Amino acid sequence: MFSLQSEPPKIRKFVFLIVAIVFLVNVIVVLALGDHFLLGSYEKRNNDDVKYVYAAQMLLEKHTLVYNSGDKPTNFIMPTIPVLLSGFLTFLDRDAAVMGFRLLQCLMQAISVFLIFVLAREVANRKVAVVAMILSALYIPDLFASGAILTESTFKLLLLLLICSTINAIRTKKASAYVLVGIMLGLSCYVKPQSALFPICLLILWLVHHYSWKEIVKFTAIVGICSMTLLSPWWIRNYSIFHEFIPFTKSTGNPMLLGALIKRGAPPKGFFEEFPEYKDNKLFGVNDTAQKLAAQRVIAYGFKHKPLDYTYWFTVGKSIQLFDTPFYSRPVPGLPRSSINVLHIFYVFIGFSGIVITTLRRRVKQTLPILLPFVYFWLIHLPFITFARYGYPLMSLLTIFAAAAIVAIIEIRSKRKHNSSTLIQG
Repeated sequence: MFSLQSEPPKIRKFVFLIVAIVFLVNVIVVLALGDHFLLGSYEKRNNDDVKYVYAAQMLLEKHTLVYNSGDKPTNFIMPTIPVLLSGFLTFLDRDAAVMGFRLLQCLMQAISVFLIFVLAREVANRKVAVVAMILSALYIPDLFASGAILTESTFKLLLLLLICSTINAIRTKKASAYVLVGIMLGLSCYVKPQSALFPICLLILWLVHHYSWKEIVKFTAIVGICSMTLLSPWWIRNYSIFHEFIPFTKSTGNPMLLGALIKRGAPPKGFFEEFPEYKDNKLFGVNDTAQKLAAQRVIAYGFKHKPLDYTYWFTVGKSIQLFDTPFYSRPVPGLPRSSINVLHIFYVFIGFSGIVITTLRRRVKQTLPILLPFVYFWLIHLPFITFARYGYPLMSLLTIFAAAAIVAIIEIRSKRKHNSSTLIQG
């Protein structure tokens, strides 16, 4: 699947050239700008990125994972980014280790561009793959993702690898292929627990490709055993420390509550009269359980008393917030956010147009391996707060649909031009 041997020499050279350029440009930007991409302060520990660095330092010093918990163990985050950072900190000082992690993310971005070519070729054709690769290479927010000490570059790579392994497994029906799917699923969950229900996409693909129930049970068992085996050290750690089964994290209450408040405003009128215990700024409780309960109450009250507003918010409203702005919190000098906003909207518009064109051309089955994950990770975020950071990994998939739209438009115009020329000659 990943081989380029069947491609003409020009295409192989083109692919390797684009990958090399993407890597080089990302490296130059990251080395030149360094901590320009930091969102917080190391001293104040006031954002996710600097908290990850502190967590990595504590992981080395205290041999425990912390986050907003001083030197006490936490179940608030997954361990992947602190573990990766701690690997660099083992041999380097803080600043050099952070730079090392950034350079690793540059490599991730370059590999991701290659995987986008592979995926586009698998679900469409070589023309679409070439255009998708170019679009991906020109997507400026990737430069910020390389420099940010966050989960996005890592998850983007794992998501693409998960989809690639899924396509390979669907086609080959080999147990070894589904072992790889299980491994990629487990690794994805270590970065984004939202990946846990990805097997829903697998089930739909199995049914579409007419897998027998015997095969479905067999491959479900393989994927489940492999992913759970990979996650078991995390489960054992959580149970031994917190004395309860915590499959991922206990941190969904806050994003759920923030997502329950329309545009982060106040609950609907009358809510505090029905639930007076939340008056005087007590809506955000002291722990995850309290915030989750508050979120459930706000949502239930909102749908009861403002059904149209809340239906719109939990469908269209949050979807808009997921895609309307780029993940570009620290602009690269010379590439202002206002300009990149326009570029991003262009990608989104053309990308969704590609989905429509694909549907009209009756090629949905062909693109299902990327369409299903795109829709899944879109919908899985709607119960919670939505913003550009969560939508960023989906842009790589939307890029493929954008490429399909561009190629389709070029082909239609070329065909019309040819027909017009034929009529004139006739």
